[in-house]
Amino acid sequence: MDKLLALNEKLESRDKLLFVVICAGLLLRLLFAPPISNRGEAREGLVVEGIIHNQQWILPFRNGELPSKPPLFHWIAASASLLVGESDFSTRLASAFGAGVMVVVTFLLGRAMAGKLTGWLSVGALLGTYDFWHAAGQARVDMVFSGCVAAAIASFYFWYRDGNSGARGCCYLATVGAVLAKGPVGVALIGLAIVGFLVLEKQLPSAIRLWSWPLAGVALSLIAGWYGLAYAIGGDKFLALQVGYENVDRLFGGEAFPRHQMYLNDVLWLATRTLPWNLVLVWSALRWLRGGRENRHGRMLHAWWISIFGFFAVAAHSRSVYFLPLIPAIALLAARALSSLIRQGAAAMGTGPMMGIDMFPQAVSASRRWAIGVGAGVVVCDLIVMGVSYGGWRDDKPGNARLVFEKKLKSEVAVDSPFFAVPGLDAEDVMVLAYRLKRQIEQRPIICAKRNDYFLTASEPLPVGEARVLARLDGSKIALVRVLADSGTIGTDNCQNNAIPSAASPRRETAIEPRKLWPGVNRS
Repeated sequence: MDKLLALNEKLESRDKLLFVVICAGLLLRLLFAPPISNRGEAREGLVVEGIIHNQQWILPFRNGELPSKPPLFHWIAASASLLVGESDFSTRLASAFGAGVMVVVTFLLGRAMAGKLTGWLSVGALLGTYDFWHAAGQARVDMVFSGCVAAAIASFYFWYRDGNSGARGCCYLATVGAVLAKGPVGVALIGLAIVGFLVLEKQLPSAIRLWSWPLAGVALSLIAGWYGLAYAIGGDKFLALQVGYENVDRLFGGEAFPRHQMYLNDVLWLATRTLPWNLVLVWSALRWLRGGRENRHGRMLHAWWISIFGFFAVAAHSRSVYFLPLIPAIALLAARALSSLIRQGAAAMGTGPMMGIDMFPQAVSASRRWAIGVGAGVVVCDLIVMGVSYGGWRDDKPGNARLVFEKKLKSEVAVDSPFFAVPGLDAEDVMVLAYRLKRQIEQRPIICAKRNDYFLTASEPLPVGEARVLARLDGSKIALVRVLADSGTIGTDNCQNNAIPSAASPRRETAIEPRKLWPGVNRS
């Protein structure tokens, strides 16, 4: 007995070491990642800066505009920045945290379904997907959202299996996190996966047992509380943007998202971006056609990935990263298949099943060799995918040009100097520069310029007095100019009417009626 306890302790120590190695890999990826120089990351980074510099914890603005997503990602990133210092690393740290949550959830589910070996094989399959590593190193909301969705579904399954009240509470809490990360779509995905599984189990009434008035009250208070406070700041425009535009229109279509048949693109994503683990889906389909049936674990995993894939496949607009929450389910299915392969290989060599590997490894040497061989193959696949997904290998010419231009701006424009951008410039360029300079770049027509104002303009300044071009952005028509004389139109109604409100006066931005605004909200 003492030997068995010592063996278990040794294995537990190895598990902890593996988790440390994975966490170190996620952090090292952030440390050596290229600087933020694209619109998607800069957009979320500006929201984080709004929290840090303006204490806008409820509804942080990004360069004077309303954010398009709820603030869970930004809260985590801002907290990390306050702890370790403001940088690209701290801004992206929230995604690494979400990735860590997904790893732990995947391991726990795999271990619960088929043992520790399956748990680690499922983690290996998860780490062997391109979109996992890509999202884990990006300052975007998707990985935090996906981690919450995975945690909610896993918690439900543990509650369904064991009736554990703590697991049910975690399910509610993770659902709140999903909504505060990306909006109502979080409830939709989690609900579809749970209902789909219960239908397959023919246990739909169990959904009633999942309901808890105290837990539901806490969850609704947290969600409605934030939306209510945010509405008090952002008004109708906030709801039109975050609920109408980002959720309803993306699902059902609208002026901003005309409905196109994208089914082939979605199938191609599933066929290419989850290789080789998606081969288990083909194997499962063939097994089903031959009369084979899944157990409860398999039904849960298939309900998980099919419900999420189906939801975005029928949506008016989808992107490959939207399918990130279904990857753990495919990884777990692949791990179960690999575990079965190991057992069959060991049985063919006459050493018996794999059941005793955790407690009696000395009696299953052939099984150990099979496990080491399969595990080594998974690790090699992980390392290849990790290397391919590293953004530093790519030659990002527009991004590099913005980084060079940023240095020129810092050398020419003092921190306290008036700095504006004329309306109509490329939104990506302005957003990245605002993030990297850590200052708001307010939009203002150049005809309203004052002496010693600095402007980003698309071409030579309009004839508003003397001005000097100080720098140009390579590959773009944007130039930095310093105005040498006041414009004759300063203080006129024309200038006042064309002034763009800033984050300092958010209520002015909410004066537009939602039905007029909705089709034309910021499409970033």
